[in-house]
Amino acid sequence: MSDLAAALRDLLGEAHVATDEAACALAASDLFEWPDAVPALLVIRPGSTEECAAALRIVAQHGAPVVPRGAGLSYTAGVVPAAPAVVVDTARLDAIRIDAANLTAIVGAGTTWQKLAEALAPHGLRSAQASPISGAASTIGGVAAQNLPGSMDGIVGLAVVLADGSVARTGALAMREEPRFWRNMGPDLTGLFLGDCGAFGVKTEIALRLAPEREAAFASFAFEDGAAMMGALVSIAQKGLVARALAMDPVRGRSATKVEAGEALRTAAAVAARAGSVMQAMRDVAGLARAKLADPAWTLHLTAEGVTTTAAEAGITAARSIALAAGGRETDAAIPRALRARPYSIRGFVGPDGERWVPVHGMLPLGTAQACLAALEARLPSLHLAEHGISVSHIISSLGAYVTIEPMFYWRDALDPLHLQHLSEKNRARFGAFPANPAARAVVRDARKALAAVMDAHGAVHAQIGRHYALAERMTPEGAALLRQVKAMLDPDRRMNPGALLRGDTP
Repeated sequence: MSDLAAALRDLLGEAHVATDEAACALAASDLFEWPDAVPALLVIRPGSTEECAAALRIVAQHGAPVVPRGAGLSYTAGVVPAAPAVVVDTARLDAIRIDAANLTAIVGAGTTWQKLAEALAPHGLRSAQASPISGAASTIGGVAAQNLPGSMDGIVGLAVVLADGSVARTGALAMREEPRFWRNMGPDLTGLFLGDCGAFGVKTEIALRLAPEREAAFASFAFEDGAAMMGALVSIAQKGLVARALAMDPVRGRSATKVEAGEALRTAAAVAARAGSVMQAMRDVAGLARAKLADPAWTLHLTAEGVTTTAAEAGITAARSIALAAGGRETDAAIPRALRARPYSIRGFVGPDGERWVPVHGMLPLGTAQACLAALEARLPSLHLAEHGISVSHIISSLGAYVTIEPMFYWRDALDPLHLQHLSEKNRARFGAFPANPAARAVVRDARKALAAVMDAHGAVHAQIGRHYALAERMTPEGAALLRQVKAMLDPDRRMNPGALLRGDTP
């Protein structure tokens, strides 16, 4: 290992190769605990595609496994080595090149979604690719590798370094001529690498489609039960009336309104900047406070977009009729307006009182979403979560012709360094000394598997396959064989993120 580290330091510089215990442990973690995880062999931080390729050629000479890593904020062990590996931290790959005239951008894989949004704002543009609420920290390369519920059509090209150090370029980034703006000239090789969990290669550059900012309108509704809420959400999605639907159960709805003073001021400022109305911003913060006092209810929050405010309002008007007919009562739309103003406002990847947090999710077809939610609710009592101090809540969302159901587990437990690095100094002091709770962790591990099985029985598919969700086992024999053939072609020695995507597929 010392020879490998020395060669990589000669290439990348002393500051960009880490071998210390703390760095290697952090680079082998995500938001959950994995009993078979091992520390990284070492961590490298290349600054370009060319540096990454040269580094992986050196690693190949030593026969070491490779694990690509963005922010590490997944929860399916997709970035967690099961054997000592060289972890490629993409943090230095954060360049942004915007072509506003052709509505494209080429970004480094380590670029955060928030950094991209800030760079696009002066142009009146945004990424056409959906991004996660964790975008203040999570990276564009991470989404490309892990997938995100909804379409990945906003990604139009990739640069990927393979295990042997060769570079593959796809879609727009495979073309010799500028401007590089189109993904689908010939076979869609970009799609081959999307959602691979880093098992096919290290993504270093991503070409993105951009879109102009649109006017928006908002509405929120409360329902007495999840069945009525889901019925309304599905009907609205089937008609394509809104750009985004977000639903919360009573537990999650209450925690969503726990806004600290500083966070409330930042949200108010963002709302005022977007809407041009300080009074509206103050009303929205007051609306969040009033929501704390509301009766427990399932809530549905809608955002419609249009080229004009009138066009956006037309979508909300049609959706309102459906929600009211399903038994909803309209409430203050503070939550969707705040999410629009500050889309990357997640706090520290812990619960509202510092609890450890981990979800499990499934993307359901519209026709089975209502039955799946009922089945999940029926399964929960048998999991004995309350006996171990574990609470569960649901986030339900849709950006198109599907519904994502995401049960989330919360329990008091020791936080890991990955959690602590994303907390404010104040919250590190508040939450950083909780005792370890391995018994609750084990219960959560089993509960996630149980609820994933319920969702799979209703036709769910998953993003973030990692080493958690079954993929090849659920494919036809022909589909699974093709997947394995692609893996063997791109990574014949099975050194690139072994065991990710294809569970058990290790050297």
